[in-house]
Amino acid sequence: MKVRTGKRAASFICLIIAVIMAVMLSGCTTFDSFRHAFFEETDEDQMPAITIGVFEPQTGSNAERGKDELKGIELAHSIYNSVDGYKVVLSKVDTQSKVSTTRTAVQGLIAMKPVAIIGSAGEATSLAASEYIEEARIPTITPSATNPLITQSNYFYFRACITESQMGEGLAEYAYKQLKEENIVLISLKNDSSTAALLDGFESKIKKYTKKTKKKPIKEKLSISMDESEMNDALNKIRVRGSKVCFVSLGTESMDAFFALAEKKGLTDVTFLGPRSWGQSDFVEMMKKHPDIKVVFPYISVITGTSQASDAQTEEAERFQIEYESRYGADDIPTDAAALGYDSYLILINAIHNAKSLEGYDIRTAMMELKDLKGTTGVFSFDEMGNVVRTVNLSTINNGMVISEYVTKTEAEAKALEDVEETQAEAVEENK
Repeated sequence: MKVRTGKRAASFICLIIAVIMAVMLSGCTTFDSFRHAFFEETDEDQMPAITIGVFEPQTGSNAERGKDELKGIELAHSIYNSVDGYKVVLSKVDTQSKVSTTRTAVQGLIAMKPVAIIGSAGEATSLAASEYIEEARIPTITPSATNPLITQSNYFYFRACITESQMGEGLAEYAYKQLKEENIVLISLKNDSSTAALLDGFESKIKKYTKKTKKKPIKEKLSISMDESEMNDALNKIRVRGSKVCFVSLGTESMDAFFALAEKKGLTDVTFLGPRSWGQSDFVEMMKKHPDIKVVFPYISVITGTSQASDAQTEEAERFQIEYESRYGADDIPTDAAALGYDSYLILINAIHNAKSLEGYDIRTAMMELKDLKGTTGVFSFDEMGNVVRTVNLSTINNGMVISEYVTKTEAEAKALEDVEETQAEAVEENK
């Protein structure tokens, strides 16, 4: 019996030595990992960890939006804090809303070897991080930066929000298809490029709608300063044209003066279209002085919705609202930035799960292949440039509240509607 035990012990020792030699020769692992695998007992409650990096402005000019996005990210992490046997750890850095700080912060974040990254609220900071992200081949998603160059120039960069161009197309659908307006006025601020992509999207969509009919619904394109006389002249042209739809984008203080002039001229039957910034608290507060003026703008509302917006209200949106109130309190109303931060994390977790891999390229591929993922702000799929493909939510302001006004048609719905309209137009021509 003793002899057998000795032989077994000797055989086991030989086996251990052979394995160690193989490990040393192959260089595939280390002695520490070998010891952990064979000699140390593991706690079943402990899971290996993976890191998702987050770079958001917590100070500086973009701090308010950055903090809101981080609230959404942290909320999603509190609900979905593991994936496929891995505990998820968030590593967060502050960009301070500065390009120079962002470069340093992102490089430090990449050194932590995250499997994916979320960021950021700033357009310039997202662009500044782009080159480091692409070099590291880490799939990254910005919750709210809309500059098209962010995704165009980077194979690994995605966005959870729609682009300014897509927002413009959504406003065009509302103006031309929903309101059926064929007498539209566009007003922009002189030397201001901030709404250029929005206006380009609007005009290109209108041209697409009128390609066959050769109609020209855009009757005026005006570029004005914030001078009251120029505002007055622009409003006179709206009145002379008889237009019921006008796109205009000025600062909150200037829009206050603009709407006051519009009321004096009796133009309260005009629907004014504008940028997503109209959903910010200062603009919403200002609109309390102009209850008879109707404004419509791109905005993501997870709190309210009309029957038209029901498709955008998912189970995840309901979960988000309940969990957000539980975590931050009933007085803290979630913004679209918080919802987009939440969805950005949700997208990454689903991509990591679907990839069955922690390699950046595999996760990136899994993100591209996501189809109809139901998030808080809608249903997600991505195009070849990493831009989200989905409907555009347009909102208005009523009694100091941002509420849903219109949700654009899906691609299939739009195609079906175009077919019907074309058939009707052909029938009208035949009967002439």
